[in-house]
Amino acid sequence: MRITAPLDFARSMLVVGALAGAVVIEQVAQAAPASGPKRPGANAAKPSGKPAAKPDPKRDSGVDAKADPKIETADRLFAEGKALLGSDLLQACGKFKESMGYNPAAIGTLMNVALCDEKLGRVASAVAKFVEARDRATEQGLAEHVRVAEQHIAVLAPEIPHLTIKLTERIADTKILIDDRVIAIDALDNVAIDPGERIVVVSAPARLPYRATLVVGRAEHQDVVIPVLAHSVVVTSSVRRIGQISTIVGVAAIGAGLGIGLYARNLYRDQFGHDRPGDGRCDDLNRCEAAGRSRTQRARTLGNVGTAVGIVGVAVAGVGAYLWYRSPRSSSRPPEDELTIAPEITPDGLGVAASGRF
Repeated sequence: MRITAPLDFARSMLVVGALAGAVVIEQVAQAAPASGPKRPGANAAKPSGKPAAKPDPKRDSGVDAKADPKIETADRLFAEGKALLGSDLLQACGKFKESMGYNPAAIGTLMNVALCDEKLGRVASAVAKFVEARDRATEQGLAEHVRVAEQHIAVLAPEIPHLTIKLTERIADTKILIDDRVIAIDALDNVAIDPGERIVVVSAPARLPYRATLVVGRAEHQDVVIPVLAHSVVVTSSVRRIGQISTIVGVAAIGAGLGIGLYARNLYRDQFGHDRPGDGRCDDLNRCEAAGRSRTQRARTLGNVGTAVGIVGVAVAGVGAYLWYRSPRSSSRPPEDELTIAPEITPDGLGVAASGRF
């Protein structure tokens, strides 16, 4: 299934709201109180309109900055992001997100990452981060952070698109992905997603995966019906099986070579017995008329081909017999060592899928 309505929220939000986004993000960075024992954000500033105060890692994260260089790195990246807000929103947001990786406890940074998602049109991601920031701020008594987060949640929540995934057949250990996000089998109704192009992949053991690409808009709800997943064909690839197949192929080639050789010999012999002019044959002294000469040459060529096919057959059969004889009679290969081959039917066309070890 593919729905192709054009949509690019990230680009439009970036072009229209980049400058305003810089202002909003700066305001949230300043939303925390100037002091207090529960202040968590490594990236908060005083709410007086003055330039943001330098973060205090020891106060914000409970870790001595000299003892934990990750906090210093997080603060440096946050400062770099703030410096980029007026010129490059995407790069600034990347700095904030990278800062979160070094100091996940910083609520101020989390609020800025949520605002980045909002400005880039990723409303579901933004709401999820605002909810997390609100809950953490509530636990730590940061009323201003809670107020700002709830304001954004109230505005963005009605704009979130949703998907409902309907499985035609329920199979044990079915795995559902929306982009890179794993969806629990019992949570397939009204899955919150970001607007834009989304990819849904459903897979199950011994079945071929199903992939659907769709485009969803803000506040839109779509149902995705997953058809019955096609069965795969499992072929066990082992040394013993290869040896058996090689032996059979080699013996068949030997037989084909002998057959071609016998046919060539009979064809050659049939050209002799010349007893009258124009019979198209050869005499006992190998003097042939034109037709007889042509047929004897063809017989010689066929004889050479039969010899070559027979030699190849002997070689293949010999190798196959060796592998067959030398390989163990039972195999304990794990399932992942099996080769799976099956036809693949997707919304984009037909094909063949193979997986496993050869």
